[in-house]
Amino acid sequence: MPFREVGFRLADSRKVLCFFSFTCPVCAAYHASVAQWGESLPPGWKLEFVPVTLPQRETVIAARAYFAALMADSAKIYDFVGSAYTQIQQHGMKQDDPRTWAEAARTARITHFEENWGKISTGAVKKPYDDLIAYQVSATPSLAIGGRYVITPDDTNGDRDLFFRLAAAMVSKSM
Repeated sequence: MPFREVGFRLADSRKVLCFFSFTCPVCAAYHASVAQWGESLPPGWKLEFVPVTLPQRETVIAARAYFAALMADSAKIYDFVGSAYTQIQQHGMKQDDPRTWAEAARTARITHFEENWGKISTGAVKKPYDDLIAYQVSATPSLAIGGRYVITPDDTNGDRDLFFRLAAAMVSKSM
C-alpha cells in the first residue's frame, strides 16, 4: 500500500500534519506546494506544519524558532520558513545558531520574534516530538492525515502530482 496506517488519534481526525525538517531539501521543495494544497482541504479540516523535533539540541532550537515566529506573526510564517531553509541549506547556517533564526525573522519582516522566543513553553516543543513518535515518522516530509494515515513522497517514488492525489484520496478516506 502506498501509505501506512497508525493507531487512530481522535484529536487529529480532521487535520493534516506536515512533518518537516529545515535541513531537508525535499521539505524545502515541497513546502509551498503543501501549503497551497492545504488551502483546498474540505471545510472543517486544517493543515498544520510540524517541525521534526528529536532529543537533539538543534532540532529543539529549530522547533522553538518556528513556534516563536508563528506566535509573532502567523501571516508571515511561510516567509520565515522559506528564509530559514535558505539560511540553513544554501548559506550553511546552523540550526542551533541564534543568528540563523534572527536572520530568518528579519528577512520575513517578523517583529517581536525575540520576545516570543521566551514565551515558547517546553510543552510546545515536546508535542511535535510526541506526534513524531505516535505517527512513526521516518522520513520528511511526511503527511499524517486524519489521525490515522501517513504518507511521504517516497510512497509515490517522488512523483509530486501523484503524491498530492494520494494525499487528497487519504483525506477522503478519512472522512
